[in-house]
Amino acid sequence: MKLENNARRRALKALGLGALVVAGGAGQLLLSQQARAGLKVGDPAVDDFISVSQQLSGHQAVNVALAQALYQAFADTTPDFAASVGKLKAALALNALADGGKLAFAEEQKGEQALSAAILQAWYLGTVGKGKKARCVTYTDGLSNLLVAGKLVPPSYSYGPCGSWQVRP
Repeated sequence: MKLENNARRRALKALGLGALVVAGGAGQLLLSQQARAGLKVGDPAVDDFISVSQQLSGHQAVNVALAQALYQAFADTTPDFAASVGKLKAALALNALADGGKLAFAEEQKGEQALSAAILQAWYLGTVGKGKKARCVTYTDGLSNLLVAGKLVPPSYSYGPCGSWQVRP
């Protein structure tokens, strides 16, 4: 009788594990399809955001998946974000970098200046917004962590570059 119960338990465990794997795979498939449907590849607004991000950060090779996630977070939290990025792109085209690599915005371009600071914050810190409305989009892929990877070890019990703890040894 004991042997029969063990066999049933193993069969139920296997069945439960199989159901979890199938449900998890289906969930990931649906999530990725929804994510792909949310932002189309070649969307002019996302392309403008990537172009502005490259100009502001000085990095020509940006993570496109992260750019799309940052764009979506901005679009969800900032009214009329796509139009604001278009205005910022036009302002950047007019303003050349001043001495010391600083952008010089005109007095009437305070909105563009604030948006440029918010975009840089998002790329370097991985968060969009401030306070209770802040959204954490990334931590390990933020430019601030990528710039010091391999050179600076964060103070913790995890000895290695930022994010190295997530990979099993």
